[in-house]
Amino acid sequence: MANRPLLKDAPATTSVAVHKPSSMVSIADQIAAQAAAISERITAPSGNKIKLSPGAFSLPDGTKTPGPLELVIVDFVVKNSFYAGNFDANNIQPPVCFAIGTNPAKMVPSANSPEPQAKTCAECPMNQFGSAGNGKACKNERLLAVLPPDADSTTGMMTLNVSPTGLKGFDGYVGSVSRSFSTPPVGVITAVSLDPNKTYASLMFGDPVPNPDMHDHFARQAEAQALLATEPDVSGAKPAKKPAARSLVRR
Repeated sequence: MANRPLLKDAPATTSVAVHKPSSMVSIADQIAAQAAAISERITAPSGNKIKLSPGAFSLPDGTKTPGPLELVIVDFVVKNSFYAGNFDANNIQPPVCFAIGTNPAKMVPSANSPEPQAKTCAECPMNQFGSAGNGKACKNERLLAVLPPDADSTTGMMTLNVSPTGLKGFDGYVGSVSRSFSTPPVGVITAVSLDPNKTYASLMFGDPVPNPDMHDHFARQAEAQALLATEPDVSGAKPAKKPAARSLVRR
C-alpha cells in the first residue's frame, strides 16, 4: 500500500441474549447490571476526534496544522442536537434531544433523548429556521468517520464534525463525487480545508482523486457505522426551560 501524507501541501479548491427466569436473580439485580453497563453503550469515544479552531486542525495525536488534510471519508451520518440554555465553552452540556440517522428528511429523536422535542425532526419547532434568530435552535450536523489515505487495518478511525455552516458545501461535494466518480465518498481521497474567509472554523471539501485503496477502506465501513451510531452520554443533561404558562384570565 503506497504511503500518502495526511497533510496536503496545497489548498483544496443475532444474536439476542435470552435471560432465563431464576429465583436467584431478581429483576432489580438485572436492571442494576444493565444500568452499570449503559456507559459502555452510549459514551462516545473522545480521543479520536479531529478538533477545529479558527485556522487550525488538531489531530488526535496532538498535531496542530492549518491543513488542508487529505482524508478518506469512510462513511457519515446526519446528526441533530438540541441543547438547553446558551452555549458555554467552560461548561459543555449534553443535548436534551438528539437524533442520529442517514436521511435528513426522516430523522426522529432517539429514545434515549432526555426531553424529545417532537415526534420527528421535520415537525419539530426547534428545527425550523427562525427558532434561534435567523437560524435553528437545533444544531444540524454531519458526523464523518475518516481515515488517512495510507491507513491499514490497525489505523484508528477518526471522527470529524461538519457544523451547520459547512453543511451545504459538504452535501454538495458528496453529490458531486457521486455524479463524477459514481461512488460514495469512500471511493475518493478528499482534501479538507478551513474556509480562510471565515473568522470561525468552517470546513470546505474538494479536490477529489480516485482512492487506490478503496476496497481496504470500504471493508471498514461496519466499524465506521458502529462508531457513528454511538450516542452521546446525556446523563448530565440539564432540563430545558419551559415557557411560562399563559393565564386564561383576561385582565
